[in-house]
Amino acid sequence: MKYYKRRQDITVFGHRGARGIYPENTMAGFQYLQDIGINAVEIDVQNAANRVTVIAHDPYVNMPNTKNGKIHKQLIRNTKAIDVTKITAGAPCSGSDYTTQFPDQARLSSQYIPMFATFCEWAVKHPRLILNVEVKSHAEQTDLYDPPEIIVSDVVDLLDKYDLQHRCILSSFDWRVLHACAKRAPGLARGYLSLEQNHGTTMNPNIVDRSSWMGGVTRADYDDSLPQTIAALGGKVWCPYFKDLTQEALVKAQDLGLLVNVWTVNALDDINRMADMGVNGIISDYPARVQNVLAQGTGV
Repeated sequence: MKYYKRRQDITVFGHRGARGIYPENTMAGFQYLQDIGINAVEIDVQNAANRVTVIAHDPYVNMPNTKNGKIHKQLIRNTKAIDVTKITAGAPCSGSDYTTQFPDQARLSSQYIPMFATFCEWAVKHPRLILNVEVKSHAEQTDLYDPPEIIVSDVVDLLDKYDLQHRCILSSFDWRVLHACAKRAPGLARGYLSLEQNHGTTMNPNIVDRSSWMGGVTRADYDDSLPQTIAALGGKVWCPYFKDLTQEALVKAQDLGLLVNVWTVNALDDINRMADMGVNGIISDYPARVQNVLAQGTGV
C-alpha cells in the first residue's frame, strides 16, 4: 500500500539549510528556507572541546596558527566553541572541489559556524519548522567526535530547554547514536540513515551486518529486511540514500509505519522519480527546486 501519492504531502527538507545556493549550516541558509515557505531543515551537529554543541558537518576546521599565521586543520572536538564560532563559513576557497560542486552557492563572508543553542533560539520563533538534527559520529574513527552518549545527552538537553523535541527527528549514520538516544530520550523520533552501496559517492556504506555502524545489529534477525530492522529498533524514520531505495522497500517501510525521507536528491529527474514512488520526505541541497517540481506535479 502506498501512502503518499499526492505530491503536496511530501515534506521538503533543506539539506544543511540550502547548500546549493547558501553557505551550508548557516543562519542565512536557515532563514532562506523560511523566506520561501520551506518548513523542514536538516542540520549537522557535533561538540566543540567544552561540550558546547555547534552546527558543522566536517570534523575539522581550518585554524590560523597564532605564532606564524599559517592555517592548519584542527578537530572541532579539540577546539573551544568560542573559537569555532569565529570561523567564517560562507566563503569557500575558489577553485576547490567544493566550489566546483556548488558553483551557485553565495559567497557570504559574514556567516559563521553557529552554536546549536543559537539555532534553537531561532527555531522557537518558527513553530511550524520540522527539525532533522543529524548527529555526527564515526563508528570506526571514534576519536573524531565525542562519544555517542555524550553528544546525545547534550543535544537532548538543548531540545528540552527550548521545547523542540516534539518537532525533531534525531538522525545518524552511526546507529550507536540512535541506541543512545533510545535510552536518553525514548520519545524523541529517531531517523536511521543508511547507505547500502557506494554509488560513486565518497562515503563507505554503513549498512554492514553486525558492524559498529549498525551497533552490532544484523538484518538476519529481521527477515533480512532493513525497514523491518529499523522498525524493530523503534525507529520512526528511515533515511535511505535515494539510489538505494526500491519501490518494494518503500512500501514495506510504510506498511510498518515508518516515514521514508530520502537524501540528498538534487537532479530534476531524481526528484520526480522519488515523488512518483511516493516517499514521505525529500532532503535536497536545492529545496526551492524540489518545491517547484512538486507544485508543477499538482497543477498549483
